[in-house]
Amino acid sequence: MVRFNLLGPLEVRVQGRPANIRGGRQRVLLVLLLLGEGASVSKDQLIAEIWGDEPPAQADNALQAVVTRLRRSLDAWCGPGFARGRLVSEQSGYSLWLDEHAVDFREFESLRAEAQRETTRDPTRASALLEQALGLWRGSALEGIGGGVMCGSAAARLDEERLLALEDKIELEHHGGRHAGTVAELRRLTMLYPLHERLSEQLMVALYRSGRPAEALDVYRQLRTALRGELGLDPTPTVRLRMQAILQHDMTDRIPQQRGTPHRPAVA
Repeated sequence: MVRFNLLGPLEVRVQGRPANIRGGRQRVLLVLLLLGEGASVSKDQLIAEIWGDEPPAQADNALQAVVTRLRRSLDAWCGPGFARGRLVSEQSGYSLWLDEHAVDFREFESLRAEAQRETTRDPTRASALLEQALGLWRGSALEGIGGGVMCGSAAARLDEERLLALEDKIELEHHGGRHAGTVAELRRLTMLYPLHERLSEQLMVALYRSGRPAEALDVYRQLRTALRGELGLDPTPTVRLRMQAILQHDMTDRIPQQRGTPHRPAVA
């Protein structure tokens, strides 16, 4: 079994054992083809990501040489002929065909989508699916890979999806009445993302439901100070309503939830 992992440092595992991935250009090429999910990635995009603003004079030939080295590496890792029919040359680019479960971020996205479908029907199963999805992560997406705009934007998107999955997992814990068990994780996350209002709101709820209303209000004040200092904005109406509910000791669930996206840019 061959496994390609991008949710952390780039890793290739064959029958559970790590393969040695040599060469920065080869690594970037492999990541870009994996991110393409079987679709063709153009030569121009690959050249720009691998060499940046200083492409070689014979860029197409140089790219072909990197592709050839990657094919040899894939065959060395996975067995002779593995690259044939998988790493495909096309008129304007290259594609890499792999089973969905051979790539960790594709499995993560599949598990997260399944969890979203189960959220109302079976919250316990949804929580377990999110736990499984989050367990695939070993660090920041594409950690240490370098590359250019495509790699950077893909890493940011995957890291944001991880954060949203964490939020959804915490929301399910709260719906199950397990507020106290989420406080430590929410403290950590709000330190990492001080402008992220949904996380602060979740921490406010967790603290209040754990019998700590004064600390919940402190979280609101810290959020308001951070937002005003960084963005010149106040918390959104949803978070202000949550603060008022805590003051009035009326934590009925009439306050609308903004699930799926953060209220503000996630600033670490």
